Amino acid sequence: AVFLLLRAGGVGARPVRQAVASARRDRDWGIRDRTGFWLLAGIVFLDITVQGGFLTFIAFLMIEKEVPANLAAVAVVLTLAGGIFGKFGCGLLADRIGVVRALWIVQLLTAAGILAIAFAPTLLAYCLLPMLGVVLQGSSSITYATVGDLVHKDRQSRGFAAIYSLSSAAGIVGPIIFGLLGDGYGLVPAMITMAVVVLLTLPLGSRLGSAITAVSRTPD
Repeated sequence: AVFLLLRAGGVGARPVRQAVASARRDRDWGIRDRTGFWLLAGIVFLDITVQGGFLTFIAFLMIEKEVPANLAAVAVVLTLAGGIFGKFGCGLLADRIGVVRALWIVQLLTAAGILAIAFAPTLLAYCLLPMLGVVLQGSSSITYATVGDLVHKDRQSRGFAAIYSLSSAAGIVGPIIFGLLGDGYGLVPAMITMAVVVLLTLPLGSRLGSAITAVSRTPD
């Protein structure tokens, strides 16, 4: 319908040469550094996989810690509440100290927080949830903002579309993978695996920083 409306408005009546040039540009995703973009995609996938898995199973972990079922469900809300502040605060952190340093700090705290909640006594684990939520979900603000550094400004919609689509896929895959681990080995081993997966983003983040630095030296 939009296409027909645009044609009716005369948008399609442009010179053939201009149309051909635009068509060539339209086939280009505008990725300035393919290696950097794939590194970012890997970080996002691992990060969101853990987010989806943790938010799915944290209530069940609380039930294992003998928290009543109605309060165990609130564990998800507490984590998400922390994430509200994390999405804002982690973005500011990346602006102040850089993407790589911010990513390292946030991911190390996320891994440490997941392990702490897995092994801590019930009350302490419950109280740690909002603080973990800050870093668990705040990392998304760091990674998503990096898309603009790796994609030409006139192709940013495609870059964000690719990353958000990958993120949605990771949100589906995460609960499945960690659910299988939880069924086979228990929730605590599944949580330990989540912490390990988070740490896998650190070497990728270091290489991503080099790619961003290289891209920043070239004109968009």
